[in-house]
Amino acid sequence: MEEKKIRAGDVIYQEGGPGDAVFILTKGEIEVLREVDHKPVRLAVLRTGAIFGEMGVIRGKPRSTTVRAMGDVTLMTIPAETFLSAFQRDNPLALSILQMLCERLLQADNRLMEQRLYVDGARVDELKVIRLLAASPEVEAQIGSEGLTIDKLPFHVGRSALPGESVGAKRSELMLHALAGQMSPLQFAIEEHEGRLALHDLGSHLGTLVNGVRIAHFERADMADLRFGENRIQAGGLESPYRFHVIVERKDSAAKS
Repeated sequence: MEEKKIRAGDVIYQEGGPGDAVFILTKGEIEVLREVDHKPVRLAVLRTGAIFGEMGVIRGKPRSTTVRAMGDVTLMTIPAETFLSAFQRDNPLALSILQMLCERLLQADNRLMEQRLYVDGARVDELKVIRLLAASPEVEAQIGSEGLTIDKLPFHVGRSALPGESVGAKRSELMLHALAGQMSPLQFAIEEHEGRLALHDLGSHLGTLVNGVRIAHFERADMADLRFGENRIQAGGLESPYRFHVIVERKDSAAKS
């Protein structure tokens, strides 16, 4: 392994680039970014001890994000050739087995994630009312402090079209004025899924956070159940100001939530 010191603001690897190394973050913090309209949007922050870049090397896939140093950081770097040759030298079958195990682990992880996302889902036949409230000044300025009552499913939330932008025939029930890099024209839908109330990311570029878990077409799942009580929703990246509370009430107010 080779130790490298990276200066604040330097890019460690770029979205779309080759998976050419595995990294261990031994000091500092890094941010995981995805490009929107030629501008980086933060999706996550990794701290000391994090290992990243390994799946791209093992699976031979291009980088799906950009990773950048938030401050001065220290990394341990294992070049892909060194990493892969170790398997080939010691055991020619090891790499093939590891690749197969990674694929199986990813599939198993997906199933576990789906179970976690759906474990506390509110059943549609037990619903009393669904309310969509603002959780930021930017949203409150557009929907008011009282929010909205959702009385028909599915209920779509998205961004108003910009001048000259074509967004297709489908429109959202709630259209917010937002920057193109923070919300998509069709961001998410609150809908019924197999008898449960769910939030479905509609292929947005940056995904949607549901109770702290990002759902997106590029993540493990693009749908998550909404539970009884309060649900925290954030459209776009970590810095996006478009945040909501979805309040789900039972028919029987005395029931446990």
